[in-house]
Amino acid sequence: MFVYMGIAIAIIICYFILSLRVGTRYEVIIDSFKDKYPLLFMAPVSLYLIDSLKIMERFYSQISKVQQKMISLYGNRTALQHTRMYIAQLFSTVLICLLGTFMFTALAEGDVTILVVGLMFVIMMPFAMVSKLSSQEKERRDQILMELPEVVNKIILLVNAGETVQQALVRCVTTAKDMKSPLIMELTDTVNKMVSNEPFHQVLNDLSKKCGIQEISIFTTTILLNYRKGGNDLIVAMRELSHELWEKRKALSKTKGEEASSKLVFPLILIFVTVMIIVGYPAITIM
Repeated sequence: MFVYMGIAIAIIICYFILSLRVGTRYEVIIDSFKDKYPLLFMAPVSLYLIDSLKIMERFYSQISKVQQKMISLYGNRTALQHTRMYIAQLFSTVLICLLGTFMFTALAEGDVTILVVGLMFVIMMPFAMVSKLSSQEKERRDQILMELPEVVNKIILLVNAGETVQQALVRCVTTAKDMKSPLIMELTDTVNKMVSNEPFHQVLNDLSKKCGIQEISIFTTTILLNYRKGGNDLIVAMRELSHELWEKRKALSKTKGEEASSKLVFPLILIFVTVMIIVGYPAITIM
């Protein structure tokens, strides 16, 4: 019991020593990510450990997978910073779980079961966090695919009405109902770049790379190949793309409906078992 409590106290002492040593070195970095990540009060020590142990360089092959997801979620410009903060969050979470494991083991008078379960939880936590990040990336991709057909239809209508593709993109952003949706946020960034007089082809290429979705790449390529010609060529190409996107949206909606139905199976089983126990318990007590 005293051994486990001693380890927990040692972890706390080491943390405070490192915290005093780090000081305000990472204060500017942490402030830029305020309200985006939990456990920011532990971030200075975690970032110090990442830099001191050169975690980003030594485990680049594993961390690159996380960084690829960050590129999809936040773009190339801030992906590296988001990756560092995410690894720092992972460090902080593992440290808290490790500390809790030793403290609860000590309070349970050295119960080995609690120690083993706690250590298993510590080992599984990084995998669970990366899995959650993958789920966030997939959810973002699905939202973009659900919204893209409507945007393409708006562009077709506006171009038919005599507006240019650039004007149609601006109108799609300004008339959007949900400004916080992933696709509208990306298009807003694209429109801001166009207003800043960046080359149109470069702006659309940046949009394609940042989203990292095949349908967005097809969308931008279709526009770049036909917007100079205009007229019927662009409209025909966009209508064909719109038809394909609506079919994919239907398939995605069907898949989501099936996933929602499968998630209801387990609660229904629990309810069924509970009802059976309630109904059968009086009969068992009488016997």
